Amino acid sequence: MKLVPLLEPIRLQMERVEYLIHEALAKVEEPIRSRLRYSLDGGKRLRPALVILSGRMFAPATEPFYSLAAAVDMLHTATLIHDDLLDEAPLRRGRETLHTIWPAGATVLAGDYLLGQAISLIAELEHPRIFKVFGETLCTLCAGEIRRLVAPGGYSRQNYYRSIEAKTASLFAASTEMAGILAGAGDMQIAALRRFGRELGMAFQIVDDVLDFIGDEAQLGKPAGSDFRQGLVTLPVLYCLERVEDNGPVHAVLSGQWDDEHVQAAIEAIRSSGAIEASLAEARAYARRSQGALATLPDNAWRQLLCSLADYVVERIH
Repeated sequence: MKLVPLLEPIRLQMERVEYLIHEALAKVEEPIRSRLRYSLDGGKRLRPALVILSGRMFAPATEPFYSLAAAVDMLHTATLIHDDLLDEAPLRRGRETLHTIWPAGATVLAGDYLLGQAISLIAELEHPRIFKVFGETLCTLCAGEIRRLVAPGGYSRQNYYRSIEAKTASLFAASTEMAGILAGAGDMQIAALRRFGRELGMAFQIVDDVLDFIGDEAQLGKPAGSDFRQGLVTLPVLYCLERVEDNGPVHAVLSGQWDDEHVQAAIEAIRSSGAIEASLAEARAYARRSQGALATLPDNAWRQLLCSLADYVVERIH
């Protein structure tokens, strides 16, 4: 299943979102404008699509939904710019990360600029409840990253789930929740949309973490094992540690031996342990729960597209 054909019914709306993003960047001079466009280009735009689809279940697509979708994408890109700098990641989406081109200080400010633009778009909606959700989500994203850096808390699934909920699922949940609020949905419907986004975000991140071990560079936009090489303990790693007594190769990488030989040996150990299959089973369970959360919402083509997006999230592994 491919994302672009799946989103064909909202292609014109997504083009409008794209226009708003580039219109916002037109306000700043070069070379800042081109570098920010460089960071924004190439993404799946999945979170903006969630905004449009969630809103369409209840209301026609109008300018406020495009602004909300653009703000969500800018927030997401800002977090990626900051994360890449903190992790010293050399590549994102197959291209050099911004901090490898600009000084660290300028990179931080570039992310902050996008945050400012996102906040400006949200403010134009003149909807305090949406502004509150947006602000709380930004706090959740930042707190999760701070916790990862200064208080990692050891290797446990509980810590992993807490981390990916803050890192990924919180913005998925906010995207669908804010769209429901903007569309005038009822409180129970908004809560269902938030549950859908949260469960979908958990599934999405687990699959991303699996792809780090089985994807290729063309698919990932960076070499396989890049996250693991940085010492990130994701669900496949945890399953391997739980299932295999002799985990010398994995422990070697986790202790800082990040050379190609040790990393490749650890990846092979994880692949052969059954950890990949177990992780994917969890991702599918989250995707099914996300689809179940939609059961009480209007039964129309837009709800079906959201269900199909949940299938895409777990099927993109192939």
